[in-house]
Amino acid sequence: MKIAVMSDSHDHLWNLRIAVKEVEKLGIKAIIHLGDLISPFMLEEVEGFSGTFHLIYGNNNGDHILLQKKIASLGSLVQFHGWLGELEIDSKKIAFIHDPLIAKKLAKSGDYHVVMFGHTHLWHEENVGSCLLFNPGEILGKKEAPGFGILDCENLKIERIVIGPKRD
Repeated sequence: MKIAVMSDSHDHLWNLRIAVKEVEKLGIKAIIHLGDLISPFMLEEVEGFSGTFHLIYGNNNGDHILLQKKIASLGSLVQFHGWLGELEIDSKKIAFIHDPLIAKKLAKSGDYHVVMFGHTHLWHEENVGSCLLFNPGEILGKKEAPGFGILDCENLKIERIVIGPKRD
């Protein structure tokens, strides 16, 4: 199974809209967002998504109460994982958290096949022992061109999808 992994939208609804449409075009049925979505209105951009949108907190979380109300109104479309998400897909254990330092510790633990993180706004991939540690960059487009990653859970290969130019 392939999943789309994105992070650090920071209320850039236009780029999130483009990213979700690209994910739909690719036929991918799961998106993991690694935090800093910010405002609850950002979830309107995933309302038409035909898969599941997994979400965690970042370090910029906007209004927690309105975010929780919006998540509840979307039913099973949005799966909220709090500060740390864990999934098992294709027999691969996956963890996702916003903080890169905690992510590195999780990768070193040996408990996961993949650990994903956000926060730095920069694409990053490395192997930590037998664990793939990876950051999909940013949807915002401030530090690098906006984009996201596609993780093939079967073979643990990742691909970067760029959706627009870097903003100045």
